[in-house]
Amino acid sequence: MQNSQSVFEKRLAKLEKILEKSKKEVAKTTEIAKDAALKAQAAVECASEAENLAENAKKRLKAAKKQLKEAKVLKIAQKNASKKSAIKRAKRMAKNKKAKTKSA
Repeated sequence: MQNSQSVFEKRLAKLEKILEKSKKEVAKTTEIAKDAALKAQAAVECASEAENLAENAKKRLKAAKKQLKEAKVLKIAQKNASKKSAIKRAKRMAKNKKAKTKSA
């Protein structure tokens, strides 16, 4: 009887050690999971911030393209206006030359 009781106590002690080891592993795994969750949350926040920055960059790019288009249109308009004023100036100069040659 005593022999079976000591075997039982040995098994019980072994099971208690296994249980204690399992508790430590569970605590360690829980800590790792919490750390991973915090890191994942930080990554999500960073991704969200990056997404917002990308959206703002898209808006700025769109505005810059619009300004570039307006600048090109303005440049063409200035070029045409410059041509018109050059033509007017040439006509005036031609008139002045005709007037000078007629009076001479």
